[in-house]
Amino acid sequence: MKCLNCRGRRTSIAGVQNISALLGALLLLQGSQVFSQTVDYGALEQLFAEAVTTSATGSPQRSSKVPANMEIITAEDIRRSGARDIPGILRHIADVDLLQWGTDDSDVSVRGYNQAYSQRLLVLINGRQVYAGYYSFTPWSTLPVELGSIRQIEVVKGPSNALFGLNAVDGVINIITYNPLYDDADMAVVAAGTQGLKQESAIATFKLDDRAAARISAGNRSDNDFSTAIPATMGTRPGFDNDRTAFDFDGVIRATDTVQLRFEASHVNAGQFEMNPGSVVDFSTFIANSARAQLLADTHLGLWEASAYANQMEQRALPGVLGTPLDFDNRLAVAKIQDVFKIGADNAFRAAVEYRSDAVDTSSITGATISDDVLSASGMWDWSITHSVSLTSAARIDRLMLGRSGSIPTGYPFTNNDWNQVSDEVSYNLGLVWQLDSLDVLRAMVGRGVLIPNLVELGALVVQSPFLNLTGVPSLNPTDVKNYELDWDRQIAQLHAQFRGSVFYQETANVFDVSGALIATSGAPYATPANIGSSYAHGFTAGLKGSVHDWRWGLNYRFEEIGDRFLPFAQNGAQFVDYQHTTPRHLINLNVGWAPHNWEIDAYARYQSAREGLLPVASAAGTALVPLSAYIAIDGRVAYRLNKEWTFAASGQDIAHARQRQTAGAEVERQLMGSVTFNF
Repeated sequence: MKCLNCRGRRTSIAGVQNISALLGALLLLQGSQVFSQTVDYGALEQLFAEAVTTSATGSPQRSSKVPANMEIITAEDIRRSGARDIPGILRHIADVDLLQWGTDDSDVSVRGYNQAYSQRLLVLINGRQVYAGYYSFTPWSTLPVELGSIRQIEVVKGPSNALFGLNAVDGVINIITYNPLYDDADMAVVAAGTQGLKQESAIATFKLDDRAAARISAGNRSDNDFSTAIPATMGTRPGFDNDRTAFDFDGVIRATDTVQLRFEASHVNAGQFEMNPGSVVDFSTFIANSARAQLLADTHLGLWEASAYANQMEQRALPGVLGTPLDFDNRLAVAKIQDVFKIGADNAFRAAVEYRSDAVDTSSITGATISDDVLSASGMWDWSITHSVSLTSAARIDRLMLGRSGSIPTGYPFTNNDWNQVSDEVSYNLGLVWQLDSLDVLRAMVGRGVLIPNLVELGALVVQSPFLNLTGVPSLNPTDVKNYELDWDRQIAQLHAQFRGSVFYQETANVFDVSGALIATSGAPYATPANIGSSYAHGFTAGLKGSVHDWRWGLNYRFEEIGDRFLPFAQNGAQFVDYQHTTPRHLINLNVGWAPHNWEIDAYARYQSAREGLLPVASAAGTALVPLSAYIAIDGRVAYRLNKEWTFAASGQDIAHARQRQTAGAEVERQLMGSVTFNF
């Protein structure tokens, strides 16, 4: 069966009367060459009562058969979370670490290693990179997606470069939106709450016929930040309100029964209080624009994809500790050709070639551009060894070409030729999936990921002052992360639940710090990033989740221990990186939900054990560790569905405490929100 021939029917298991249709869907799920955005997720999910993904291998897979540790957050999970943004949803997920600095600013990581401007997590929307490449971090307010347009969020844990793309060393957050050709997403949401929150969102789907459709979404949000005090060495809270305005267009045309075109375009303008990489408070304004075109052709040689997209992001930050405002203008262009095909019944392959061009202008001293071009080739082989055992192997090679053009500041310790460097980096993923019986699945996985230094660390930051200068260096080595993991999934029929257990060991080489070295010059010295050593982590996660009648529930626990092996010069308190002491050893998430008749009641609790936080030291270019006590954060939502169109809801985050210390920054305040949703 050809995927591009699939119709967007809303089908339930009870409504499947034709046996051949069911067999056809089974063939589609297990054997067709399918790319993620051509799948009618709704029909497949209803047929098999299980979340479906195509992101890992390019072909449809049940979530229990994916050769990676992937947790899928469904649209219902998103709606019932009561969250107002994506970090508010992710904070309820096993293995996810979150630092909330303000109402709109959070840093997210997977399995520890979190910090301000967290770099190690690849964030995608429909397979397109949306994190800020020049800093390799995600300003979540700039994501051009409304919560109501999200079909599912896939949380992948562990290095996944060969399967998902460059810089996925801790994992991946892949956001899949509704395909307008198959899904109707039409709603308007109005919300208001504490901290002066005002939020509006609207989504509309337009279908010309079964061959052309488009979805348009827009959102607006404004709020104040927390009023709690900020430690003096972190700076002074800017006197601006947070704001976000976003627009997104997604159009699909089925040109023929085997050819499909998709075009996406978005614009976001956001301003937010935030914590910068030096653990100092800031206020940044972001303008983000993106456009993407994709051509899919289902041929006798497989499913071909040709896609290209361009991201442009401008960040304007207030004057920093040296009194200099920063203004970064980042341009990213990506072109990719991919083929997913089968040889015989048991061997599926994916081959791809990708070219990326990433560039940013220097700031605050302008007149130059730092660029990083990457030519990549990747391949994947999914081998069904037996009916119950499959082996997926993937490899990727990235040729990195660094460059600098433009003027050289007076007294600068480098020339443009210092950036004329070429290097090759190899990443891989290997996953064995063994269906022991109808209840048990084992996964054994090995992966290597590569995190390349971002453009700011490579020299886009150039600040001069009479006492201390700041810049990047072209000699940083990429961070190398290796992960070894064993997972066990088991269905527990008596509890109508699923158990998942994971044991992992991870090694990180060439950790880099934003200010780990000093270059002496005839004038003031230059503080630069540096590779400061290595780190390792080991731990395990165990979780249960289930549903019965009107109830649903979940409980998970993670233990993790990190050991940093930094070089002597990075052990004297001057570094802005410390994973060993800042990652909690124990994380527990609990959720309970009840939906009687037209009501929905959901409660979430998150426990985080004691740890330490990084606090800048006055009169020194470095940080000190400060103790942070264990805490429990409670979120909740109560909603009443008046009818199919109208839903009224009240939700809250950290509702058990008026204020609570969760980071080394300002205390987190209780947030309450009321919303009205109209589905049309």
